[in-house]
Amino acid sequence: MSDILIIGTGGLAREFISQFSGYAGAPTVLGFRSTDAFEHSRFGLPGFFVQGDVTPDGVGTDQVVIAIGNGTVRRRIHAELKSCGFAFPSLVHPTCVVSGKVSLGEGVVIAPQCVVSPDVVIGAFSYINFCCGIGHDVTIGSFVQINPGCQIGGAVAIGDESLIGSSSTLMQRIRVGSGATVASGSVVFAPVDAGATVLGNPAKRMRALEKDTEPS
Repeated sequence: MSDILIIGTGGLAREFISQFSGYAGAPTVLGFRSTDAFEHSRFGLPGFFVQGDVTPDGVGTDQVVIAIGNGTVRRRIHAELKSCGFAFPSLVHPTCVVSGKVSLGEGVVIAPQCVVSPDVVIGAFSYINFCCGIGHDVTIGSFVQINPGCQIGGAVAIGDESLIGSSSTLMQRIRVGSGATVASGSVVFAPVDAGATVLGNPAKRMRALEKDTEPS
């Protein structure tokens, strides 16, 4: 694996550093680009820090991992960096069990101890955090964030830019619309509308938690 630049210095970036280091073939982190220089120094993150425009020549690599949880922001940053000539590797931790019949889009990250069953399609720039189980014939859109401990049943479909909260369970054949949020610990038995937020067991829509404005 070649040297990489990480976008972000928040919790997801720090999780990435702890998960994707210390094993044979692990990526070497050259530095970080973020808006928060204090986070970089506070947490003793390796490599240099950049706040502003970057180019492959300027940072010494064209390989980038976008470690930001918000899918809408991740999409925006990808478009910006792609136009500058950066590339985006897909990374699967060596502790994962991933079927040979899985399709991974550009920039996908699958963190440690995940199991991904046959005939799964994971769209570009989706991030699967640690200890998730993904059943057969699942389709995950682009720029999706799946947090630790999620269990996703067979033939589930998850739309672009959705957030699946930690320790959630999606029962088989569920459809989750684009931009939806499944709150942590929820058990989803019914379809989730695009842009909706659901919470609980069984999960129910919580309109008071939904936002009309696009995140920055």
